[in-house]
Amino acid sequence: MIQINRKIVSIVLALILLTVSVAACSKASDKPKVDENTVAIVNNEEIDSEIFKKNFSIVEKIYNENYTENIWSQEINGKTVLEIVKGQVLDKLITEELIRQESENKKISVEDTKVNETYDAFKEHLEQDEELKKFYEEKNLNEEFVKKQIKMELLVQEYEKALYEELGLNDQEKLNEITKDYVVQVHAKHILVDDEKLAKDIIEKLEAGEDFEKLAKENSTDPSAEQNNGDLGYFQRGQMLPEFEQAAFKMNVGDISDPVKTQHGYHVIKLEDKKTLEDLKEETPEEQLAFQRKNVEEIVKQEKFIEKIEELKAKANIEKFEENLKW
Repeated sequence: MIQINRKIVSIVLALILLTVSVAACSKASDKPKVDENTVAIVNNEEIDSEIFKKNFSIVEKIYNENYTENIWSQEINGKTVLEIVKGQVLDKLITEELIRQESENKKISVEDTKVNETYDAFKEHLEQDEELKKFYEEKNLNEEFVKKQIKMELLVQEYEKALYEELGLNDQEKLNEITKDYVVQVHAKHILVDDEKLAKDIIEKLEAGEDFEKLAKENSTDPSAEQNNGDLGYFQRGQMLPEFEQAAFKMNVGDISDPVKTQHGYHVIKLEDKKTLEDLKEETPEEQLAFQRKNVEEIVKQEKFIEKIEELKAKANIEKFEENLKW
């Protein structure tokens, strides 16, 4: 139950993909000297290594159960998974501290009775799971720590509710107006190559009028290009790699992208078509459309939440001391 605030983790991941920096503007050499037990300072509030280690231990357990311990030494874009996950946990704690401070300013709070009720339910669950109970005891994830985690999770929920109310996102009529033009599907073609220079050369040829399908057959390293000429058909959010998806969904019909780098290489994308919720009305059963509409509403709300977190981080004085994460 109290494993980690998954909402915060997903937001942190999204912020990383959007290249939103939470680091202070000063160079590392200008950072103040701090105790080795401090991993970050957020508007003069310190985050200590003990809290970090406890939070990391929970994420570590989840990763070990899902991927085995071999995952930690694997590298992604020059960083080990261990380094990446430690950075994500630190960003999670920074985000939570910003929300806590903003909630205090806005007089948003959580009643102790709710915290205690949630803790009692968690404790009952823990007593029935010997392995999990042993883990919490070994990592010293005691009652005080768990209650703080619960309180933070509940506070995030209350802060979200207040934000959505402030933005009018609890008004279904306004939400319908916002979401009706939201792009839910795109139809794209792509050419995948290993070299960025080759990708740029292909873009020049396309802009000069050369045939996309011909260039895809001649150059694409995507095995399916032989059959589909690089045509990916329609796809929704969440079906492609994040970098590819972000580029495709931002494009206008007929656009050709700059080279888009993913783990597979460099993509040249051409957008053929895009569909909004409004466009799907004619071709989608009402039940399925209602499901998609609800999904889009949640995405829009999360995007607004992320925008607010970006805003808080831009205004904040944040120092990260990642050298204190090396243990």
